[in-house]
Amino acid sequence: MKKLVASIRAKLLAGIVVVVPAVATIVALRFLLRNLDALLGPWIADLIGRSIPGLGLLATFLLVLLTGIVATNFAGRRLISVAERVFTGVPFVRRVYGASKDIVESATLTQRHVLREVVMLEHPRRGAYSYGFVTSYTTRHESGGPKRLANIFVPGPPVPTTGNLVAVPVEDLFYLDMSIDAALKLIISLGMTSPGELHGLAGVASMEGDQTPPRISS
Repeated sequence: MKKLVASIRAKLLAGIVVVVPAVATIVALRFLLRNLDALLGPWIADLIGRSIPGLGLLATFLLVLLTGIVATNFAGRRLISVAERVFTGVPFVRRVYGASKDIVESATLTQRHVLREVVMLEHPRRGAYSYGFVTSYTTRHESGGPKRLANIFVPGPPVPTTGNLVAVPVEDLFYLDMSIDAALKLIISLGMTSPGELHGLAGVASMEGDQTPPRISS
């Protein structure tokens, strides 16, 4: 009887792992698509005299695409800069706009190549290791000579858009042979998707201003 209960429990948990993310994704997509369609849908319905489901969604997509095209040229960037100053000039609007922009920019870090190598470092104390992402390199000048530092973003699970920024000597870092997407998935899953073994990166990109690759600690 105990084996039967244990078997049912294991299968139930396995089903939950599959069903819950799928249902959450479907619900989120339905909510998003309905709201995007309702954003411009009523205006278009008034304009053409009839309501066509999905037309508002298509119009929103085209509007976002057009905005992106404008934002990627010089004149468009200046126009958007003026618009941002208008938004940030109003106290309440500034908070909403700033928070929304931070969230979107954080969510697109990998697309913008802001996150570089995946590393492990001793943080927040010696003997405890955290996963982090190199965002840039810098040099600290001290009495013993210049020391090469890596600026590391250490995300806080399960939401990787917040965390800490720490500067660590490159020789104290362990560069992982892991993609940015795999590392983000590891963090969001609270370590449940952790690989059985972690391997050092055999060759990493040269640092800005320095042609010597960072050393891998063991």
